[in-house]
Amino acid sequence: MTKQDDKRRKLLDRLSRQLAYTAPALALIAGGAAFQALAENSPTEAGVTKPHDTTLWLASAHAASDAEAEGEAEAKGEAEAEGEAEAEGESEAEAGSNAEVARPDDYIPNYAEEAGKNPDDLIARGEALYRDTSLSANGLACASCHGADGLNGYQDTFNNPYPHAVAMGSNQFGMASVHANEMVQICMVAPMGAEPLPWDSEELAALSAYVVDAQQRYAEEP
Repeated sequence: MTKQDDKRRKLLDRLSRQLAYTAPALALIAGGAAFQALAENSPTEAGVTKPHDTTLWLASAHAASDAEAEGEAEAKGEAEAEGEAEAEGESEAEAGSNAEVARPDDYIPNYAEEAGKNPDDLIARGEALYRDTSLSANGLACASCHGADGLNGYQDTFNNPYPHAVAMGSNQFGMASVHANEMVQICMVAPMGAEPLPWDSEELAALSAYVVDAQQRYAEEP
């Protein structure tokens, strides 16, 4: 082998060793650059999403889900609170209406009790008021529903002396039974749309006396 051939062999060996060292490094560098380029420039069409985009999307979806759950919980809480307040208001309103038409505590009637006989002049005063439309707020009088003689439009319970059950008192005011003057107040507030009469008034006493008289006449009819 000549010196020239030996020199060429040594040069080729040195180049081979350098290539052996540099090739993996170049491959690693090239692979990393390709991965970065793919991550940054890969298309998002057809459902392909960038890694960092995926992270952002997951975070956004999680935040939206939390906001929706919080909104639903808040709306539910408000609805429940509103329902409780409404129910409480209705209960208070019902209690107030009952207080308007129910006898006050320690009340002493200023007419003869239901089984007794009231004075004729008090009954006559009550009969005039029974036909008086000015007592109402809608042009009605007691006679509008119960006839000129006061004997129409009653349930079978009207055969019984007061206090007795009255459908209007039970359905609208939660009262199991009513006295004659409570019946007058119920009619004043409900069908006639007016304020209840003062409990110590002559008008309430006269109307109550007439209602007792009408009940007694109704029960005596065949």
